[in-house]
Amino acid sequence: MSDESTLAPGLTEFAERLQKAAEILGLKVERRPQLASSTFNGGSSKSTSLSPTDLPAECSAIRIDRFNIVLGLLPDVPAMEAVLETLRRCRNQCVVARSYLGANETLDLQLMLLGPRSSERQEAWRALALMVERDDRVARKLAWLRPEDPKRDDESFADFLKRTFLARPWVHAEGQFEDAALDELSASGASAPGLPRTTADEWERIALDEKKSPDEIVAALVKSWERRGQA
Repeated sequence: MSDESTLAPGLTEFAERLQKAAEILGLKVERRPQLASSTFNGGSSKSTSLSPTDLPAECSAIRIDRFNIVLGLLPDVPAMEAVLETLRRCRNQCVVARSYLGANETLDLQLMLLGPRSSERQEAWRALALMVERDDRVARKLAWLRPEDPKRDDESFADFLKRTFLARPWVHAEGQFEDAALDELSASGASAPGLPRTTADEWERIALDEKKSPDEIVAALVKSWERRGQA
């Protein structure tokens, strides 16, 4: 397990930014250090722990709402071999994390990786980040490639958030849609009149599917509505 007091400043700041963004939305945030450990849930021997060479040198974990997130670092240079090794170790960490989660919780496990300074505009890094994010094994993956100038971090992080579950594209000017925000449909204990819980959950999955075009999302939402209440 990484000692959070000795984590790289960038990784600590990454977690703090995510926490602040979640708190602005009124979402509950908690630290989940066990998800960043080397030992599987219920294990205490070497046979139930992974070697440090099979895990990221530094990582941490938090929970935001129902999403558990493992946070890690991409290597300092955009080298394929280094990125693949980082990805392997981080997937292993996510396997450990999954041992602490229930069956439904594992569906929402995410791995968020922090890129080095100046990686945002580098074509090599952008290509490697896409490769990382397309790897859907064990957990969904997202990479924040940071700008060269730290003064642009806020702007860059805001763009990163637009690709995460913390994005709120349906929030418009005050007075529009009034309490119809999509996230309220699946919030704990919330339910829209006539909208089954299973349909609300399916709608959220469809809306967050980056592989679908806008037209495909609309078609999928309509089909989901037509199936509501069916066994």
